[in-house]
Amino acid sequence: MSTEAIREVNGLITQWLLRVRVRDAGRGAVRGLAIALLLALALALAARFLPLVFTATQIQLTAVAAGAGLLIGAAYGFFKPRSRLAAARDFDRRLGLAERTSMALELEAAPERAPAWLVAQQWTDAAAAARRAPAAARLRLFDISRIELAVAAVCAVALIAGFAFWPNPQDTVLAQQQAVQQAIAEQIEKIEQAIAAIENNDDLTDDQKEALTEPLEQAQQALQQPGLTEEQAQEALAQAQQELRSLQDPNAQAQAQALQQAGEQLSGNNTTQSVGEALQNGDLQAAGEALQNIDPSTLSAEEQQALAAQLEQAAESLSGTDPQTAQALQDAAEALRNGDTTGAQQALQQAGQSMQQAGQQAAQSQAAGQASDQVTDAQRAIAQAGQQGQQGQEGQGQGQGQGQGQGQGQGQGQGQGQGQGQGQGQGQGQGQGGGGGAGTGTGNGQGAGGETQGQNGTGGATDGGVSDYEPIYAPSHIGGSGGTDVQVPEGGSGDPGDDVVGEGSTGEQNTGEVTVPYNEVYADYRDSAYSAVNEGDYPPEIRDIVRQYFSSLEP
Repeated sequence: MSTEAIREVNGLITQWLLRVRVRDAGRGAVRGLAIALLLALALALAARFLPLVFTATQIQLTAVAAGAGLLIGAAYGFFKPRSRLAAARDFDRRLGLAERTSMALELEAAPERAPAWLVAQQWTDAAAAARRAPAAARLRLFDISRIELAVAAVCAVALIAGFAFWPNPQDTVLAQQQAVQQAIAEQIEKIEQAIAAIENNDDLTDDQKEALTEPLEQAQQALQQPGLTEEQAQEALAQAQQELRSLQDPNAQAQAQALQQAGEQLSGNNTTQSVGEALQNGDLQAAGEALQNIDPSTLSAEEQQALAAQLEQAAESLSGTDPQTAQALQDAAEALRNGDTTGAQQALQQAGQSMQQAGQQAAQSQAAGQASDQVTDAQRAIAQAGQQGQQGQEGQGQGQGQGQGQGQGQGQGQGQGQGQGQGQGQGQGQGQGGGGGAGTGTGNGQGAGGETQGQNGTGGATDGGVSDYEPIYAPSHIGGSGGTDVQVPEGGSGDPGDDVVGEGSTGEQNTGEVTVPYNEVYADYRDSAYSAVNEGDYPPEIRDIVRQYFSSLEP
């Protein structure tokens, strides 16, 4: 057997295999590129109609997919396993060798099938034929499918044109969603801080801490749900805010302030000096404990009478805000006047307990108010984040009698409103009345400033970032700024109207005298609107407009 002929045939087969691998690598690269670009084009088209991924991310994914398709296709085409015998048969067919090389390989694998001289002649003949084979012409290095190349080219052109000249409207939606999710994550941390502050408040009992933290924890759990929308987040926060406000006692703070003022009177007596100082420092727990520790039996008759006078003065100052403590102090004073030290001590014990209870109520009310403010800040932050997706869009100015503007005129009775509103995405003016109202307005979508005027009041105006909170008619506030809050009958019918702020009869109150700066009543109107939205009182298509409207009016 001629080893030289065998070596020559095997070398030629190896060269032909290398050419085939290079050719298949090119084919695989084009095919992989076409598949990758087709998938990228499908994603780009879907992303035009669904908020799937940002355009910038699509470009990055397209580049990565194209590169990966090229490399994977080329690697598979080059390194795909190939049998030398199968390759030899293919070469014989393509190069017109009449099965010479494949027969030589078969005889080499099974020499017993033919005599040695025949095997040697077969190798010699195969080498001569292979040497003359037109391998370079028939085994071209670059033999790429035109269809696959055309598909890759069309997809590439379509993607480049789409990215460059067709802005994706879903980018705005994605930006809004991303901003909302980021804001929600930030508010989850702040709510956690609010929970920790409540748990570390030594002025609260365990039951009070549990009652205060429960709505916050529920809101926190709701915000941690994956894929939470802005509307769902606002609904969870509104529910928490309602529960927290139900824990606020409107009289608790007034009681605490009255007790603090009473401390000035009690500080003038040596016996009650520690009580008075604790009250002045706002430490009602210590004041109540100090009052319970007073033993009238150790006092002289003159000291008892002086103490009675001090207690009577303190009782008189507390009669309007804390009648329970005032009555206990009055009972102690009368007992001291009558020389009943046992009865006086019992009354002082009762007064001290009443002070401590007032302190606990004030602490709970204050903590609930602070937590409610935190929830309000969370609502505002999420609402503002939701508006970021609309930045840069041209505002559409519209005037509406029922108002979607960012300026506000509030009136009761027959009110006419005119105004100008500016907003992100929509700028709208508002005129609003409790009876009948109409309004016109324009907007240019450039900012958050707006101004409207109604018959009974003027909304806040924003100019250059400086706010001027002008007074508006607010029937839930009697006596102007700092006046008493009252429950106004709904529609003048006499039934409580706690679902609509400021709705009531148009009697003598509607004179323009009952006005307060709008920033002092804004929260009431906003919370009432949010509550109505969350309870389903508004059509679904109006809910986002209501939230955006009140967010734009924030002082």
